[in-house]
Amino acid sequence: MPYVGVGAQKASTSLTGPPMVKAYISITVSLLFVLLVAAVGLHHSERRFNHFKRVTIEDVHLEDSKTLTKNINSENIKEYLRTFTKDPHIAGTDANKKVAYAIANAWSNAGLEDVHTIPYEVLLSYPDFENPNSVVIRSRDGREVFKSKGVSPVILPDEQSGKHAGHQWLAYAGNGSVSSDVVYVNRGTETDFKNLKLMGVDINGKIALMRYGHGFRGDKIHKAQLHGAVGAILFSDPSDVAQDGEKQANVYPKTVWMPNEAVQRGSLMHGDGDPLSPYYPAKKELYKSRTIDEAKEDRVLPKIPVLPISYTTAYQILKRMNGRPVPSDWQGLVGGNLTYKLGPGFVNNDRLTINVHSELQTKRIRNVIGYIHGAEEPDKYIMLGNHFDAWVYGSIDPNSGTAVLAEVARAMMQTINETSWRPARTIVFNAWDAEEFGLIGSTEFVEEYVDILQKRAVVYINMDTIQGNASLNVETVPSIEYMVIEASKQVESPSKREKARGRNTLYDTWMKVFPDKKTGKPKIRVPGGGTDHAPFLNFAGVPVINFNFKNYSTFDTYPLYHTMYETPFTNIHLMDTDNLAVHRAIGQYWAELARTFADEVILPMNVTNLAQIMMSSYLPQLQAQLGGLNISRTDAEAIRNQFVNLKKTTTDLFHMSKKFEETIHFTRHSFSQNPYDPKHINGVNDRLMSIEKCFINPRGVSKHNPSARHVLFSVSDSDSYSNSLMAGIGNAINDYNESPTNKLLREIINQISIVQYSVLCVVNTLRDVI
Repeated sequence: MPYVGVGAQKASTSLTGPPMVKAYISITVSLLFVLLVAAVGLHHSERRFNHFKRVTIEDVHLEDSKTLTKNINSENIKEYLRTFTKDPHIAGTDANKKVAYAIANAWSNAGLEDVHTIPYEVLLSYPDFENPNSVVIRSRDGREVFKSKGVSPVILPDEQSGKHAGHQWLAYAGNGSVSSDVVYVNRGTETDFKNLKLMGVDINGKIALMRYGHGFRGDKIHKAQLHGAVGAILFSDPSDVAQDGEKQANVYPKTVWMPNEAVQRGSLMHGDGDPLSPYYPAKKELYKSRTIDEAKEDRVLPKIPVLPISYTTAYQILKRMNGRPVPSDWQGLVGGNLTYKLGPGFVNNDRLTINVHSELQTKRIRNVIGYIHGAEEPDKYIMLGNHFDAWVYGSIDPNSGTAVLAEVARAMMQTINETSWRPARTIVFNAWDAEEFGLIGSTEFVEEYVDILQKRAVVYINMDTIQGNASLNVETVPSIEYMVIEASKQVESPSKREKARGRNTLYDTWMKVFPDKKTGKPKIRVPGGGTDHAPFLNFAGVPVINFNFKNYSTFDTYPLYHTMYETPFTNIHLMDTDNLAVHRAIGQYWAELARTFADEVILPMNVTNLAQIMMSSYLPQLQAQLGGLNISRTDAEAIRNQFVNLKKTTTDLFHMSKKFEETIHFTRHSFSQNPYDPKHINGVNDRLMSIEKCFINPRGVSKHNPSARHVLFSVSDSDSYSNSLMAGIGNAINDYNESPTNKLLREIINQISIVQYSVLCVVNTLRDVI
């Protein structure tokens, strides 16, 4: 069935005959259904039975899992990938609108229900595509000695001939030209800026030259502007993206390493969501509480011109640099043996100019949403999501995930049509727009529907990008760590080489490539920012899983990240060469996660694991942080007392969660004896769903990020890609260290108390009585 659009009518089927006959038939069918339920104990997929051999609900779930896994098809993923990446599709453009409707059509044709779009009016940024940005170097007499092209070349014409696809730019960069001396600032971290000052180099009034990696690009520019830079340049260093050397034989299209005129595009916004409508959705009829000038004054948007350059252009700058050689850990591989220098300026007094042509525009974006309604608990949502907007073609980021999600939807509907399976709870498919600009589509959605999500959303499962082919990599909250591990054991390894070594499942390789030696489990981090799970966890308190496939690397991401060379050739012939076996395995894992949350009678959440991790890891980290404060003995005692209170409440949580496990065990036992008794089951699940919401502080935990409201897990203020543990306490400590006052000291104690209050909320939620 083709996608019919918002507000359009869909054909429906009904029993034929006069209304009274239809009503009579309907009542009769309903009565027969109720009798059948009572007879066989229909609940959460326990619907097939055998009079001679008892079939348990575990047997049924295993059968469903095998069928669903088998139905996910690599050829379909390949076709979806080609459909979604035909043209460059930046958010807010007609090309991206076409992708949105292509996704909606794919989902509708697969059989998803209620497929529609949800629009928002948001502030986006675009370059002047007719006038490329540039770096210009002029001699003392004004003669131009170098000018960058500002456009990456087409390498594969069949896939990369879209108009303006090669344009090199960064969203929200300040418009204009600036000329000044240049200073090299390594990765642009706060530590780098401090070390630069210790080395006697002043960035004020200069252009900051920084390499990508070890943090979000927007945070690098935010810091550069705070330290007085009047412009900034970002480049990808060969030490990260071309480790085998810059020669043609060693880079794309021969390998996955970045070719010499490629650049990483991206957003520079310091924060998430529409910059003009914090806290509230960017609906056309709602008031925008912030102006563009205010967004710049609040440093949400940069004021200074910024552009990305290739490492070949970086060579033209670095080879001319004046000043002392950089520290050894600041040295990269541009030019092979070239020694990087700090600056400021050039040895022969040449002058650097950057020209940035940038414009802010209000544009309509649209999320796509579709449903598989649950058979027994339709008002409980298992949410799956991925964004679809891209900086250019986006075959890796994000459309590797978009294609897989479309195939998960199709395979689920195939399984429903071919078997008696239907998920007990509703599975909601989400395709987000404008993620690349700052998680805008998902943030506006969460802001609009936060109350509904907090009541209905069981979990949000995100898969943005397949970054490599080595191993599964998962981030999640402690309460569902066990579940993500168990699901990985159910999916066959996509690697023939791994199977030959006896590692037959995703879990086996994950445990080998990313082990956590302390716990004896695969390494599982708490989710940070950088993709669409963030507003669900940090703003709404919905538990999240964020996963992908990646290679073992010290660099943040893959070499061709946000370049114009992310086209299907890269996925099929360079990265996932065994007929997209990794893409298929990702789909199988995604489907298994969704099916488990949808069908398990008791939600697969473990509060005891949260309590244990708090006691063994989070609280010791906090204690060490507090121990570093330079305060009097009396003040230290006041902080220690509040910390002891938090520790005691966490211990109470551990004991209460162990007692609650007995309730869960009793509920499971009761279900096996009397399946048609959902009231107690729903009560237990409602309490499990409430746990993460206890950690949401409506007042927020960050002065800079309205989306940060989770008192345990929030996005770091210094790096939007990373998480910040107990951010409210950390921010209070930083404020006190900068300006030690009694009021700020009391705020540290207050923030510890807020975390304690949230833990107490969980304890009280698990209690049988108030």
